[in-house]
Amino acid sequence: MTESPGVTPSVVAAASTVSASDSEPNKRESPEFKETVDDNSNRLETNADTLQTPVRPPDCAFGWIPTLAVMVNNMFIFGASNSYGVFSTYYLNIRFPDTPATTLAWIGTFITTLMLSCSVVTGALADKIGYRPTAYIGTIISTAAYILASFSDKVWQLILTQGVLLGIGASFIFAPSTSIAPQWFEKHRGLASGVAVAGSSLGGLWFTAATQAMLDSLGAKWTLRILGFITLGVTSIMNLLYFRRVPPKPRKRLFEFSAIKRLTFWLVSLELFSVYTGYWALTFYIGTTARLLGGSMQDGSNLLLVLNAGSAVGRVLAGVVADKFGNINTLLVSLTLTTNAVQYVMQIHKSGPDIAPDCK
Repeated sequence: MTESPGVTPSVVAAASTVSASDSEPNKRESPEFKETVDDNSNRLETNADTLQTPVRPPDCAFGWIPTLAVMVNNMFIFGASNSYGVFSTYYLNIRFPDTPATTLAWIGTFITTLMLSCSVVTGALADKIGYRPTAYIGTIISTAAYILASFSDKVWQLILTQGVLLGIGASFIFAPSTSIAPQWFEKHRGLASGVAVAGSSLGGLWFTAATQAMLDSLGAKWTLRILGFITLGVTSIMNLLYFRRVPPKPRKRLFEFSAIKRLTFWLVSLELFSVYTGYWALTFYIGTTARLLGGSMQDGSNLLLVLNAGSAVGRVLAGVVADKFGNINTLLVSLTLTTNAVQYVMQIHKSGPDIAPDCK
């Protein structure tokens, strides 16, 4: 049999299977035969998509365009959560001094929790309707959250707008962002992923400084409005650069529930839960801690700046190391170093002198 130009052997094999089914009516009713036909139909659809969509090779220079777009978008969706410590200090000491810190913490908690948890839905939606439409939905919701928060005068209103709504909006941008860099790179996948996620720390870096400056000169309301307009303008441009390297695979259902039956899934989920809990608690309360130790609001902002700067460098370096020594090995070393650093600081605070000078 001669193959037509542009038709892969898998397409020919799938077509032969379907053709053979016409001469064997007794086999059509068997479950094995139906599963084979369904599988071949999916392969036909996948090959048709592949023939229509140009597939670029991995590790090509073009892949850095969508990767850098992800980095910039991460500046905004993670910058909002990484810099919330500045808002938390401002709300706790100036705007809502009689409100417990645990209540105000719900704002930042909802941003990060919903951004990560809602990606279960928004990630599947991105595969269904495409990366760009999903990201633009996030841009609209996030902008609306900032604007509505600027008109909020009660804590519960800020929880719903700056917390819940902003977290949901960020998840629509976050979900498609996670899979862009890995699909464009193989040899330098760790480096590309590190550059992409470094945007979250870089965003926390300039978000923190800009937010602190605007809060000091303009107050919370106009600070939120300006952040909303900047988010609208920048992410709208970056969303246009969300290119896929390969077309999505056809999926029969929105969610793959088979994953929950795997022990690996639950172990990874537990590890990520533990890591994110420790990380976000530090970013939320580092500014308030500086104040409790006798420092100023600017001292707390400076500590958050240093934290984000170190995180940005560490994310890129971790990607480079992961390409050479493996992901799991790099993760184990990072967790060990982080745990030892936290234990060291706790021991100094418990047995040593006041560490307020370290905040200045």
